[in-house]
Amino acid sequence: MIKAIQRCLLMTSLLFFCVSTHGEVNQRFLEENLETLLKEGGFGFGNLEHRELGDFIALKGLQNPHTKLTLPNHLQLTYGEIVMLAGDLFGNPKYPVSSCPLSSPSDCFDAQFNALASSPIKETAEQVNKLKIFFDEIDIQLQQARKQGRSDWDFYRENSSAMSKKLNRLTGGGSFISDYIPFGQYILLAQANFDHFVPDSLVAYQVGHKRALQTALTAHQLFLDNKLQQADETLQLAYAQNAFANHYLTDSLSAGHMRTPRRAIANICLPAVLNLLIANLMHDEDSHQGLWVSNSEGTSWLAYGDGDLYSDNSAFHREMILKMMQLSADDIYKAFQLGTIPNTFPEMALMPLYQQIGELNNTAPLFKLENGKLWKRKSNDNPWDFNWTDVWSPLVTLLEFEIKNK
Repeated sequence: MIKAIQRCLLMTSLLFFCVSTHGEVNQRFLEENLETLLKEGGFGFGNLEHRELGDFIALKGLQNPHTKLTLPNHLQLTYGEIVMLAGDLFGNPKYPVSSCPLSSPSDCFDAQFNALASSPIKETAEQVNKLKIFFDEIDIQLQQARKQGRSDWDFYRENSSAMSKKLNRLTGGGSFISDYIPFGQYILLAQANFDHFVPDSLVAYQVGHKRALQTALTAHQLFLDNKLQQADETLQLAYAQNAFANHYLTDSLSAGHMRTPRRAIANICLPAVLNLLIANLMHDEDSHQGLWVSNSEGTSWLAYGDGDLYSDNSAFHREMILKMMQLSADDIYKAFQLGTIPNTFPEMALMPLYQQIGELNNTAPLFKLENGKLWKRKSNDNPWDFNWTDVWSPLVTLLEFEIKNK
């Protein structure tokens, strides 16, 4: 109780002092108290789920179908490992695919992918190996928690702060001052993770998928020219690019990424990392509550999100995700085999009709964008309260959720 009161007092002082007389965030005070906010806010935690999903996917047409994929910098990773690392841990925060400032969106996808696939092998391999060891350790702890009857959601919530600290350090951040300062690539990417939320994630996926299909066409021509080894290497590259794009695909199927107005929240006049924490409030609620969705084929199901993918209620949702990922990978093989790129992608027909989520029996979104304004649900505690206000304080909201969660 004493610790909870102390935290609340600290958060109250942060709220009071970090806003200047002009209503702007006091940068110095914010930096001094940032660790408290980050520790209590946490980040997303779906990395292991991404890896497990990806490693279920069958890769057809390779000389060794069970091999790891070799990237241009000679790094070797499984399909699932690439899905796990893509965008969350390796990428370029300056070049979001969905709002690409370069000549074409595919150039921005290349910038994201090449952060993993074309970076110097020594430094990249060392960082990847450390991350893989870390996630293997987390996986062991998670399996032990499951045996003890604890849910994945509870395990991640209890460990999210420690995981965020470690991931920040493993991606080049942290210091003797703080585990969070300076920011590593993990937080820098998260601050600009627009490509990971619908509708931007749908754009990012399709751009990356098309890029992978083009690479598969090159592999097809090499095969026709009887350059079999080069054809196999190029097909591996196509699958690797598609695995990277599949991260955006799987994010599009995570409940917490379906209706969170990420870009609107990013426009709040606060530092990007605080806007990230505000977005995560809704991300976490929708992930855990789940959302009813339906697709154009008439299939309806309850979709869950990060940390709840392996709950008993999520079995059909996992099945749908795996089906779409396999269709995506099969597209790569068909392009390699036939030498053509399809006009439409079959996995997209199975995707939820996102514009209809509000018409189904779902909870009220914590935030919503309406007439150019970002509205907040009046009740933090009752997700079935369908009343919103456009007069609200982002910092006060962070404080209220800090108190609520203690």
